[in-house]
Amino acid sequence: MNRSELLQDVRDTLNRSGFYVSEICSMRPIGFDIVARRDNSLLIIKVLTNIDAISENVANELKTLSILLKGNPLLIGEHSGTGKLEDEAVYDRFGIQSINSKTLKTHLLEGAPLEVYAGPGGFYVNLNREKIIKIRQEQNYSIGSFARSLKVSRRTVQMYEDGMNASIEVALRIEDLLGTNITVPIDLFKQKTIKNKIKKEEIKKPTYQEFQKEIFNILIQLGYNIIPMERCPFEAVSQDKKKILLTSVNKYDKKLLKKARVISSISQITEKHAVLITDKNEIHKTNIEGTPLIIKKELKKARGPEELLELIIERIYNKEKK
Repeated sequence: MNRSELLQDVRDTLNRSGFYVSEICSMRPIGFDIVARRDNSLLIIKVLTNIDAISENVANELKTLSILLKGNPLLIGEHSGTGKLEDEAVYDRFGIQSINSKTLKTHLLEGAPLEVYAGPGGFYVNLNREKIIKIRQEQNYSIGSFARSLKVSRRTVQMYEDGMNASIEVALRIEDLLGTNITVPIDLFKQKTIKNKIKKEEIKKPTYQEFQKEIFNILIQLGYNIIPMERCPFEAVSQDKKKILLTSVNKYDKKLLKKARVISSISQITEKHAVLITDKNEIHKTNIEGTPLIIKKELKKARGPEELLELIIERIYNKEKK
């Protein structure tokens, strides 16, 4: 299937499995396509037919956004440069878990566990080291006899019991020998500790228009840290000590009106406030598609993040002025 069909297929699967799903982010450049929430699990999803097409810059921004939103990035595709993605296997691209659409369906709709991941030279599983040690000792296997039965070295057994993962072939031999499952499933929804922490100086700043630079400088003066987003419907995430804002800064035109619908959808799914800041001196709307609309002179009057947030919340629930 082509990318458009794949996107719709993924969205349908998420809906059927009980997720609230955002609008598809079709505006370019695209860093992610869908956000989806079920209970406390938030997925930020990129869909590509070829998962190798994701660049390191896109992956890094996706991971940064996931940290800020307390979600998990997920890449869904059909093949890589070396061939089709195997069913029920998890791949990795720049630290982002990657699966095919069939795996997504069987995992979400049928509850099939994910146990296998692709690594250098083949496929591997995570071993339950505590369970292996416990059952080995209960069955009176010494490390030496256990190693001989598995046809591996004592040192290799020690490494497995210290936490090293194993190939599928070795894992199957361990399960045959001990008579029980000894793998640890892969959890797509467990928040991973992503190595690259958010540091302002490490984030490449996009080329902002002068109006956008002015607005972000005002937000900085109010006490916000501005994290630029080059491939999102919003230009930045504005972060203070307590809250974050999905922040779009644009001239008041058709493009802003189009973006508002997508930003509103993302705001609802992520449960984060969003704001549209525009260049108009006077305006007759207080929100667009439910996303609060603020003009520059209103922003300049705010005396801190709390006052700005009060204005945003007020405009979420107010009807548009006629």
